[in-house]
Amino acid sequence: MGGFDPGAAVQNLTWLKPELLLVVVGFVLLGLSVVLPQDRRRAIAAVALVGVVAVAVLLAAYGPAVPGAGPKVLAGPGVRTFIDAEGRSAYVTDGFSIVFKIIFLIGAALAILMAVRFLDDEGAQSGEFYAMVVFAVLGMMLLASGNDFAVLYIGLETMALSVYVLVGFTKGNRKSNEAALKYFLLGVFASAILLYGVSLVYGTTGTYNLDGVAMAIAGGETGPRSLLEIGAILVLVGMAFKVAAVPFHMWTPDAYEGAPTPVTAFISTAAKAAAFAMFLRVFLRGFYGLAADWTPLLVVLAIASMTLGNVVAILQDNVKRMLAYSSIAHAGYMLLGLIAVGAARGDALTQRYGMTAVVLYLLVYTFTNMGAFGMVAMLRRREIVGDRVEDFRGLARTNPLAAVTMLVFLLSLAGIPSTAGFIGKWWLFGSAVKADYAWLAVIAVVNSAISLYYYARLVVAMYMTAPETEHRVVVSVPLAAALTVSLAFTLIIGVYPQPFIRFAQYALLPLAAP
Repeated sequence: MGGFDPGAAVQNLTWLKPELLLVVVGFVLLGLSVVLPQDRRRAIAAVALVGVVAVAVLLAAYGPAVPGAGPKVLAGPGVRTFIDAEGRSAYVTDGFSIVFKIIFLIGAALAILMAVRFLDDEGAQSGEFYAMVVFAVLGMMLLASGNDFAVLYIGLETMALSVYVLVGFTKGNRKSNEAALKYFLLGVFASAILLYGVSLVYGTTGTYNLDGVAMAIAGGETGPRSLLEIGAILVLVGMAFKVAAVPFHMWTPDAYEGAPTPVTAFISTAAKAAAFAMFLRVFLRGFYGLAADWTPLLVVLAIASMTLGNVVAILQDNVKRMLAYSSIAHAGYMLLGLIAVGAARGDALTQRYGMTAVVLYLLVYTFTNMGAFGMVAMLRRREIVGDRVEDFRGLARTNPLAAVTMLVFLLSLAGIPSTAGFIGKWWLFGSAVKADYAWLAVIAVVNSAISLYYYARLVVAMYMTAPETEHRVVVSVPLAAALTVSLAFTLIIGVYPQPFIRFAQYALLPLAAP
């Protein structure tokens, strides 16, 4: 990455204000955990939420707030910082990074709201939990802006280490401990594969910088092409693990089931969005010259993920495992957008459509899946975790509003019209059709139809069976707020998607020359 000019490095910190603010918030949360007594630690959640919202507000106003920088950030190539001796940037603040960072922060805010009651029930209100959420988001933000494999890896591990801690946060729960250990071991293995791939890319191109890699590929200035392609494939494998694509999904069901439900919601949305941000940045910026090589591999991953995810979800009686396999299937749907961009070389319109589709779907999925897991968290009481299909029996009788709310989230996950999920799938499947992969879109539609079966199982349990007990569900104010926000945006995006489509289009990433 070369040596930085110290004066320029200090100036570059202007563009790291959101990340630096997150660092401050994280350490403040840890400090509060030490000084506040147990009965007052609920206030830590409020501090965490205010900190996350403050960073989101800063990002939302980022371009206009810096004189003359607005058009560069949101409509142009962005502001490139930490320039090395060869004039290549390691960190980019552009529309792509800002949009993704806001998605991460939305996921974090909803997870914090969901966690308040959970930690109350566990008697474990602590700054450590909220600090780990904040530090995980910090890693995600590095992934969104990183333009160099070194920066990307630091961001990836910052996120991963924080998430490992969150998954195993309930130390007295055997499933949580087992999930954290499995996730950690498989995550380390995936990181090692990714690093080995990066080393091969560096060996053949002479740089870790994505712009440098793209230029080397475009100019034919690489070492043995076969080694470069192997390196790119290994990087692909590492990233496929992070997005939970088949066959690199093994960690997902156990991690989702064993983790505290607010953590499951967080890693299924924000962490997945971060992994896709890295995927998009690396393959559509650094490796776009190899699109003819990696696009067929993504087709295989997409088909396998959609099919296995939906078929195995049918067999699940645990709702969190069901949603885990559903998440695997949704990763397959999202890969359609990358496939469209990779296959549409020279067709700028299809490339823009494919990228918009991925970002829009990640936004949609954040609200919808957060809401679905929020409903699981809502049903938790005393000895009942609330994650079995049977726990939803008769919910329409004991709490009609909760049943309707869960119904909306399930309809959105299935892609039923008038919900956000339909808009997202319309764009994703449409991108495949525009890229001449209509047959792949047909497979995706068939898989969406399959998903109706296991989502319908929950609907039947809520509306067509008697409750096991007449226990009335009590919803805490923070959890109700998270569910209300998720429900509102799931419906609003479904009926009035234009502002959210424009928001997603801010993330259009300038592609490297093929």
